[in-house]
Amino acid sequence: MLQTIEIYRESGKRRRTSYRAVRGRQQAEGKTPGQALDSLEKLLSAEEKTANSLIVLQRFQPDAFFSKSQQTRLQKLMTRFHEAINTDATISPDERAELEQLVNAEWIAAIARASAMIAQTDQELKS
Repeated sequence: MLQTIEIYRESGKRRRTSYRAVRGRQQAEGKTPGQALDSLEKLLSAEEKTANSLIVLQRFQPDAFFSKSQQTRLQKLMTRFHEAINTDATISPDERAELEQLVNAEWIAAIARASAMIAQTDQELKS
């Protein structure tokens, strides 16, 4: 089964930027996306380390595929979701449904973004 690892940029105390890598209920932090991913890998079992993973690095830059308002709302809901996990709480069913819808929309946007990059690369190679 394919596991997804998401890497989020966070603004911490004293305006320092850090990154959080999330795989299911496992989380790790680092100063860079790579450090966060390496820290997360240390938490994984040997079996989990050999499973196929897809890594998604959230840059949160608005574009034609995912708007600023969608990104703002997704960030807010993800923050609430992670706070809930850390405190063994839950988010409301409505928030969870909205979060799932936004995550799906971001996946669709990521696929469209990748397709656009491939098309642009193909065009450049033909020129």
